[in-house]
Amino acid sequence: MPTDPDDMSAPITRGELREELAATKTELRAEFGAWLAAFEIRLEQRLEQRLEQKLEQKLEQKLEQKLEQKFDDKLGLWGGALLDRMDRLGRDLRSEMAELYRRLSAELASHTRASSEEARALMIVIDDKYQDLPERVKRLEEHVLPESEPKGPAGSRG
Repeated sequence: MPTDPDDMSAPITRGELREELAATKTELRAEFGAWLAAFEIRLEQRLEQRLEQKLEQKLEQKLEQKLEQKFDDKLGLWGGALLDRMDRLGRDLRSEMAELYRRLSAELASHTRASSEEARALMIVIDDKYQDLPERVKRLEEHVLPESEPKGPAGSRG
């Protein structure tokens, strides 16, 4: 073997060339093997990372769909229950309002009858008080007015 491996002027034998090629081949295999191992590791890491991302996306999507479905189902149940309750409350309120209307109408009719009876009683008192008024006016006219003037309404006098 030559002393300086970079010296290209010295002749070499086939055996030396084979040895050098075998050593280079071994070095290349070792380097390529290391590079390939590193490449495989990086590739595996990237694949795992992508698979994890895809898996996470799919799981999130499935979870979101399930949660949306559960939410929609529960919302439907709650909405239906709320609507039923509102309908019941509406019917109860209408029923109570009808009952209140009936009671208030009866009470108003009662008060109206009482007021009417009270007014009638007051009118009777007034009528009784002035029932003999025509007779008293006649006596007053006879006493105050002379016989010569015609008796009758005030508008007939001249």
